[in-house]
Amino acid sequence: MASRISGTVTKALDILDLFLGREDGLSVTQISAATGINMSTVVRLCATLDGRGYLRRDTAGLYFVGSQVEQLAQVLRMQFSLAEVIRPLLKQLRDETGESASFYIREGGMRVCLFREDSKHAIRHVVDEGARLPLREGVVGNVLLAQAGSKGAVYDKIRKDGFYAAVGRDPFTASVAVPVTTKSGTLIGAMVVSGLADRFGDKKRKTTLKRLTEARATLADLLPAAA
Repeated sequence: MASRISGTVTKALDILDLFLGREDGLSVTQISAATGINMSTVVRLCATLDGRGYLRRDTAGLYFVGSQVEQLAQVLRMQFSLAEVIRPLLKQLRDETGESASFYIREGGMRVCLFREDSKHAIRHVVDEGARLPLREGVVGNVLLAQAGSKGAVYDKIRKDGFYAAVGRDPFTASVAVPVTTKSGTLIGAMVVSGLADRFGDKKRKTTLKRLTEARATLADLLPAAA
């Protein structure tokens, strides 16, 4: 089977790896010598990395680590801290409602189930952690799109109400979701509780919304304001 490893991506990562533990900048010549990548390719890759914020070029032509690397580092730190604060809240939501509780983040045009606590019912709504689903489908997708400023009556209502509850695309499931933000208003993701529609009706969804709102407020207190 043909290898799926991209030679171009590997070379770009080799360049970035040169900056590990360094405080000084590197010239194109130094990068080429250290990696064995020819000069023209180094120039092209460094220009691309510079344009995307992973490297920055000073007036002397030296390259340094760019701000986008720090953004990724912040995400990594946040994901570790998120696991510590979100999992207990999801378990509490699961135990209080009896239904599955999840936390999603947005990645481009997809919504990713980052953390999940499945219902203990034998018959339940199931999504695996790490599942990538279309952003424009489902209750969570609508919440994330609304918080991103998408236009339309549905999104306006979500922003006004601060939640979205509906029977899902699957007619046998129902969900209620809320956005999760820091105190400064930075969107982190969305929490959702989902279950079988005949067990998770309007009355129960209203009670669940109260629990989700409380959990969201708890998270806002725990998350760094500048996240």
